[in-house]
Amino acid sequence: MALAERPSPAWDVADLVCQRLLVVPNPLAAWDSDTVWVSVWDSDPGQVLVSLVLPRESADPSVQLRIGFAVTEESPELQAERVVAALRRPHPLNGAVVCGGYRECAEAYGYVWPPSLEE
Repeated sequence: MALAERPSPAWDVADLVCQRLLVVPNPLAAWDSDTVWVSVWDSDPGQVLVSLVLPRESADPSVQLRIGFAVTEESPELQAERVVAALRRPHPLNGAVVCGGYRECAEAYGYVWPPSLEE
């Protein structure tokens, strides 16, 4: 997948989400999560995608998740707050899909291991 073109309303939201997640202390620390990336892809330019790793990036085994949030007509600031609030919820996150890591870790957090990651 390629990144969507800038500038766009989705990128405005994505940039604000990234700023809010990459602060100290980590907003996702309660769930022992780290942000991997925040992006907008050309395949769905109306959605902000966030990738997280559980437990934190230095842990092994871990699982990488991807979750999308639709961009609305609300202000980018309000949308970014909504996205960060959703990411702070207990796992499993509604709508999150596994995109890497270890099966046993994914299942321990309540996520389904996708057939696309079968070896």
